[in-house]
Amino acid sequence: MAILIVLAVVCSTLLSRVNMPPLIGFLVAGILIANLNLFTDEGAMDVVEVFSHLGLIMLMFAIGMEIDVRKMKQKGTLAITVAAVQLPLMLVGGMIGGFILGFNFVQCITLGAIISGSSTAVVMAVLKSQGTLDVEHIEMLVLITIMEDIGQVIMLSMLTPLLSGSNMDPIELVILIIKIAVFMVLCFGVGLKVVPRVVDWLSNYINDELTALLCVGMAFVLAFAAYLMGLSVAIGAFLMGVMIASTVKKHVVEHFVDPLKSLFMAMFFISVGMEVTFQGLVDNILLIIIFYLLFAALKSSTVFLGYWIGNEKPRDGYMSAVALCAMGEFAFIIAKQALDYNVVDQAFYSSVIGAALISMVMLPILTRNSARIWDGAEKRSPQSLRNFCSRFNAKRSNFYASLNGMTGKARDMFNSGIGRVYVDVLAIIIIEAVCYYGYPYAFDWMNENLTGLPRYWDFVLMSLNFWLLFVPCKSIVEQIRLVAYTYDFGKTEAGQSRDAKTVGRLRAYQALNPLVCAILLDMTIIVLFPTETKTLYAVLNLIIAIIVVALIRNRRIKKGTARLAPLPDLSDEEEDQSLS
Repeated sequence: MAILIVLAVVCSTLLSRVNMPPLIGFLVAGILIANLNLFTDEGAMDVVEVFSHLGLIMLMFAIGMEIDVRKMKQKGTLAITVAAVQLPLMLVGGMIGGFILGFNFVQCITLGAIISGSSTAVVMAVLKSQGTLDVEHIEMLVLITIMEDIGQVIMLSMLTPLLSGSNMDPIELVILIIKIAVFMVLCFGVGLKVVPRVVDWLSNYINDELTALLCVGMAFVLAFAAYLMGLSVAIGAFLMGVMIASTVKKHVVEHFVDPLKSLFMAMFFISVGMEVTFQGLVDNILLIIIFYLLFAALKSSTVFLGYWIGNEKPRDGYMSAVALCAMGEFAFIIAKQALDYNVVDQAFYSSVIGAALISMVMLPILTRNSARIWDGAEKRSPQSLRNFCSRFNAKRSNFYASLNGMTGKARDMFNSGIGRVYVDVLAIIIIEAVCYYGYPYAFDWMNENLTGLPRYWDFVLMSLNFWLLFVPCKSIVEQIRLVAYTYDFGKTEAGQSRDAKTVGRLRAYQALNPLVCAILLDMTIIVLFPTETKTLYAVLNLIIAIIVVALIRNRRIKKGTARLAPLPDLSDEEEDQSLS
C-alpha cells in the first residue's frame, strides 16, 4: 500500500505540472510498478486485484450518482441527440476499423465499444484550466459524457454474453441472455421506483453516516447480484448509483463516498497500468497510433454531426467535438473485461491503453487551438464550399423554424415518433446481428437434438427471422407515416390554407397501408442481409404471397366501405379547429 499510494501521488503530482489529470499519473504508476518488478510476491498481486475490484465498484457507483434524471429532462435534449447520433456511429466505425485491421467479430464490437466514450474527469480538468468554453457549454459536455456512460453501460451489458459466449454451450448462452434481460428490467422498472423511496424512509430513522454506509452496502449488493447474473460488477454498482441519485440524502452519500472513490479508483487505474509493459508499447506503437487516429476522427466528426443536427452553431459544435477527444474510463473497464475473458490479447490491450494515454496528452493541445483551427479553415476554404455549407445550414434552420411553428401537440408527436424510429432501427440491427451470427449454432443444435430434415429447421429459422423483424418494421412504417403527417400538418399556422402539394401528401399519408409497407421493408432487409440458407427463395415466395393477399384485401376494403386510415387531430384545444 505504501508503494501504490505514494508512487501514484508522486506521478500525478509531477504530471500535474504539465496540466495532466491525476488519472494519467495512476496509469503511469502502474506501468512503472510492472516494469520495475516492484511486486514479486503473488500475495501482493492478490491485494492489488482485490483493491482493483473495489475501485471499479466505487468508481461506477460515483458515476451513477452524477446522473440527475430531473436535470436530464430539463436540459438533456441536445445531450441525448448528440449521444444518440455519435454512439451508434462510433460503434459501427470501430467495427469497420477492426475488420480492416483483421480482428474477429467480437474483437471488432469490443473496439467499437471501447472508443465510444469520453473521459468526464479529463475533459472537465482541461476545459476548466484553459477557459476555452463558457460554463453553459461545459455543462452540456458533462451531460453528453453522462449519456455516453449510460450508452457504454448498455454496451457492456450486451457485450457480456459475447465475451463469455466462446466457451459456453448455446443453451447456457441463451439462459445467460435471459437472466441479463430480467436483471436489467428489474433494475430499471422496479429499482428506480422502489429503492429511492426505501432509502428516504430509512433516512428518517438513522443518522447520515449510517445512511451513507447503507447506500454503499447496497451498491455492493447489486454489484454481487450483477456478478451472479453473469454481468460485470461495474453494471450493478452503476445502476445503484443512479437509484441513489434520486434520493434526498444524495449529497450526504456523495460526501461519504468521495474519499473512498479517490483511494480505490487510484487502485483500479494502477492495476490497469500494471498490465502494460514498455516493450509492449514499443512493439505496438503503430497499432496505438491507428487506434488513436480512429478514435479522434470518429469522435470529432460524429459529435460535430450531433451538434449540427441539434441546430447548434457549427463553430460551437466543432469546438465541443474536439473537447471530447479523450478516451473515457469505460475504455479501460471494457478492455480489462475483454482481456480477462481472453477475447483480446496483450497487444490489443496495450494498444488501447497507449491510445488512451495519447488522447489525454493531445487533448489540451487540441482544445487550446480548436478555435484558431476552425477560423483558419473557414477563411481558407473555397468560396463554393462556403456557399454550399451556407445553403445547407439555411435548410436546417428553415426546418427547425417549421418545427417551432407547429402546435405543441404536433411537436410532441413528431419528437416521439423520431425517438421510436431510432429505437426500432436499433432493434432491427440487433435482431439481424443475432440471427446472422447465431444461425449456425441454432441450426446445428436443432439438427442434432430435434427430429426432422435439415431444410425444415432452415425454413423455421428464416421464418423466425422474418416475424421477429416484422414488429419493428411495422412500427417504423407507422412512425414515419405519423412523423411526415405531423410535419406537413402541424407546420401550417391556424387559419392558413394549404397548397395542393401539401394536401396531396396528407392524403397519401392517410391512404398508406402500414401492413404492406412493413412486409416490403421486412423482405428487403432479409434480402440485403441474408443468412446462409438454402430456403431463402421459399421464404421470399411466402412473403410475396402475404403481400398479394394483403393487397387484394386492401383493394376489396376500398371498393366497399373505403375510408382513409385515421390519423390524429394535432391542433391544440385553444387553436382554431379548422386545422383538422
